[in-house]
Amino acid sequence: MAKKTAPTTLDHFHHWKIEEPNGQVSRGVCKTCGETKEFKNWLSDGDFITNEEHRSAA
Repeated sequence: MAKKTAPTTLDHFHHWKIEEPNGQVSRGVCKTCGETKEFKNWLSDGDFITNEEHRSAA
């Protein structure tokens, strides 16, 4: 899958349209510039923090 390159200067926030989940990743396309990106369809255990970690970070 070929990726389009991002604009040299960021002139917008990406507005991703992401495919329905089917497998480990789903392809997203920016509605503004057409850039593509793959998004994970799961969160690993490391993506979560416990309540205790949340309180100590505050």
